[in-house]
Amino acid sequence: MHPSDARREWLGDRIPGDLFALYCFDAPAVPVAEVLAELRSRVAAMGELQVRMVEVPAGLDYPYWTACGPGPDRFVVHESGSYGQVLDTLSGLVATRVDVTVSPWRLHIFQQVADAPRGNGPALVVVLQMSHAFADGVRTSALARDLLSGIATPTTPPRAPSPAGMLARALLRLPLSIPQVIADGRRAVEAQRQLAEPSVPQPAPGRPLVAVNTAPGPRRAVRTVVVDTADLRRVGTVTVGALTVIGAALSDFLGVDELSAEVPVAVPTATSRNSYRNVGVDLHCTIRDPHERAVAIAADLASQRIRARHPAMAVRARTDDHVPAPLLRFGTDRLDLSVVPPTVTGNTVVSSVDRGRADLELGGGRVRFTSGFPGLSPVQALTHGVHGIGEAVTLSVTTSPEVVDAAGLARYVALLREAVAAL
Repeated sequence: MHPSDARREWLGDRIPGDLFALYCFDAPAVPVAEVLAELRSRVAAMGELQVRMVEVPAGLDYPYWTACGPGPDRFVVHESGSYGQVLDTLSGLVATRVDVTVSPWRLHIFQQVADAPRGNGPALVVVLQMSHAFADGVRTSALARDLLSGIATPTTPPRAPSPAGMLARALLRLPLSIPQVIADGRRAVEAQRQLAEPSVPQPAPGRPLVAVNTAPGPRRAVRTVVVDTADLRRVGTVTVGALTVIGAALSDFLGVDELSAEVPVAVPTATSRNSYRNVGVDLHCTIRDPHERAVAIAADLASQRIRARHPAMAVRARTDDHVPAPLLRFGTDRLDLSVVPPTVTGNTVVSSVDRGRADLELGGGRVRFTSGFPGLSPVQALTHGVHGIGEAVTLSVTTSPEVVDAAGLARYVALLREAVAAL
């Protein structure tokens, strides 16, 4: 396991960060039992999903992903109900995490869901819960598409060394790690010098904390707003349109004009299973015209993407690559999450993923829309997902009832709808 992925797993008990990829389908034309049987057969052919995490004895090296045999059913069928009840159930689920020593994923199924958006009849809602140590948003979406489409190429799961083999590898690596850490540090210093050059866009300045930049507590609440892709594209790309909408709604909700969003930017895939970097993007809330505001947001986002994908950023990100596992685990376990920083990269998180064409079907039921729910953190109590499939985009909101109560959340969702209509 890559050190950065291992750190996510080690932090998971204190900062639940599992990913939840929701797909809503028209109700299938066949019994749900047949749909579940088909999904189980697809899982059996997907070697990447037939794994679990194993620890190295005494924690002397980073854990491994290895093939797992038959185990507990990873499919959880929930009671039928309304779409609102599905979101209430999800509000509880997003505060949980999978046990990666059993499996890094779980599939939740809600059948005969009433009042789901973008359809008149009942719906089937499928939610793939994925460990963030195993996959980022893009990877989770790709695995979900492979599973739901049934066109994944059969693969063989990896196999970890035996415990004795793990120990042998760990003992061979440890003496080499310190010189490598020193070399990584020197390269990082040079990378920082390159990033300071005038030709490289500089990071957005940190923002003062606002009401939603506080510890969220243990409870969660999620909501969704499903819109036409064309609604957001009236001012640019879907991501820019979403940022424009969120900036307007959040500014009205908080009564604050100076706000930024923390936006994950995909970068070339390396050895880590999480290939993105977070950047700060000014939401330009003082610009009242949505088209002018979108132009300013697009320029900032483009600039920060250039910085995030600069080769020197990749070098700087590799400083932990050769840190011995016991040392990184020691530091991670002692990380004080109660320390409140004076500023934040963004006052909210906006994670945007395009999940492709609306060509997915389950049991003859077509896909209606998709969504996701970025996790909360010690200074982020309100986050947003922007997930599109075909001509539907879902703006999702994840928050904490201890920070935004039910009435406040309903008001904020209404503000999002108003901001979309105003584009």
